[in-house]
Amino acid sequence: MKRAVSAILSFAMISLFIVALAGCGGDIRAENEKLKAENTSLKSDNDKLALEVQKLKEQILKAAEKEATLASQTAENEALKKQVEDLKARLSKKKK
Repeated sequence: MKRAVSAILSFAMISLFIVALAGCGGDIRAENEKLKAENTSLKSDNDKLALEVQKLKEQILKAAEKEATLASQTAENEALKKQVEDLKARLSKKKK
């Protein structure tokens, strides 16, 4: 008798568990589809951001190159100014 009651209770518990899972299946599927759509959207956004980051890196490199060129030209300009001042000083000494 105990075995029969135990078997019936086990069957009842398994049946309730299956019914509970089947009842939630629609909600789970809907949420799963929603999450898949969100995942696709996030992947698309991630790809766009990766491209934007690459473009920004390129712009930074170009700006750094321009900065280096500007620094070089500024140093060259200062050297030329010094040469002009030296030449002016020589000319004023020769005139005296």
